[in-house]
Amino acid sequence: MQKIKHYGYCRVSTQSQVVSSQKHLLLEHAHTNKFQFEEIYEIVSSTRKSKKEREIDSLLNVLSSGDCLYISKLDRLGRNTKEVLGIIEALKEKSVTLNILQDKIIINPNKSDYLTTMYLTLLSAFAEMERNMLSERTKVGMRRAKAEGKLFGKKKGSISKNTQFEPHKAKIYELLDLGLSYQKVVDNIGVGSKSALYSFVKLRKSA
Repeated sequence: MQKIKHYGYCRVSTQSQVVSSQKHLLLEHAHTNKFQFEEIYEIVSSTRKSKKEREIDSLLNVLSSGDCLYISKLDRLGRNTKEVLGIIEALKEKSVTLNILQDKIIINPNKSDYLTTMYLTLLSAFAEMERNMLSERTKVGMRRAKAEGKLFGKKKGSISKNTQFEPHKAKIYELLDLGLSYQKVVDNIGVGSKSALYSFVKLRKSA
């Protein structure tokens, strides 16, 4: 029979915080339940960093079927609800039991009790709410920026390098300097229209 291995995970998001309180809770739980940790991962890193940079991937690679992972609080596992749910799913796929000590919740991949199911359902709802709030904040920010005159994309009236006249620019100015009309220049280079050429030249004069 394969031996169950126990791992802990502590994380704080800034150098000013310490992991000692989280680690103490984990060690106290291990002592009370008479087991020892194979390893306790102690991570100090910004929540802005990727999942890999916060070493969650390293921990997931170490865990095997039947192992147990312990954290002090659920928010130590990820930076937002969506990421937390993704990590929980990864743990379930590996048949790893997650123990959330302060909330006294055990997420066992082989068992599905009512409270755990309700808990994960609520997490999913919060994840959806977070996505909607982020989307709405983005839309509000764009509307505010537009109202303040900050335009997105190519500025109206800006000069495109991909215009049909760009490859003929030298020839166009040469012919205009010789006194040819816009229509005769267009006829000579064989592309565009008189009005389009006029706009092309005008925009470059004002640029």
